[in-house]
Amino acid sequence: MKNVLITGTSSGLGKALAHRYGITGSSVYGISRDQSKVDGFVHHIECDIEKVYEISFKLSSLLKTVKDIDIVFLNAGVLGEIEYLNKVGIDELERVFTINTWANKMILDYLITNDIKVKQVVAISSGASKHTYTGWGAYSISKAGLNMMMKVYAEENPETHFLSLSPGPVNTSMQDFINENIDGDKFEWKKKFTDMKENNTLPRAGSVANDIYDTLPRLQKDFKSGSFVDLRKIRT
Repeated sequence: MKNVLITGTSSGLGKALAHRYGITGSSVYGISRDQSKVDGFVHHIECDIEKVYEISFKLSSLLKTVKDIDIVFLNAGVLGEIEYLNKVGIDELERVFTINTWANKMILDYLITNDIKVKQVVAISSGASKHTYTGWGAYSISKAGLNMMMKVYAEENPETHFLSLSPGPVNTSMQDFINENIDGDKFEWKKKFTDMKENNTLPRAGSVANDIYDTLPRLQKDFKSGSFVDLRKIRT
């Protein structure tokens, strides 16, 4: 039986991953802001990861009997304000970085400091960390920072396998936000996401979670620790 730690388990890909591993008998430990939306088999602690200095305390409660973890999914994230970067304030950049990058550092540091052995860390990244869209500056920079952070931890912790994994577009609340709130005249890339939504070609979270579950064992063998992997390019 595997121990799996997942952030953002109340919705989207995090919830789907928790369900996928839970139904196969893994002990799933979840972190999210809303316990009411979490599957009942998940060991869960409510935690707003934007409050980074509460993370260690929350984890100490959630993982008090756990000494080994097979997989850590650093999944929780935020798109942030969609706007030209020169118009995005430092406060917003700090918020996005706190959630997408620094909160994950706090989680990893807790595990390392408390000598909890971890076999694999999977940071859910994005193709936008490599090729950004106009207006995605805060998100892209924070995810690029996450990628590099995984490389650094990989160098410093050779006993753990680290990956930055881009799942591609997923039918989640992030896509709903894009379709409902973004000005398509100002940001032409919106049409790409709208078309996927309308044509029903946007992958569902459950389907993507299944792909991750199925491919993850070979990713650990086929990719050097610290690598960035685009799931869409290696799906079987």
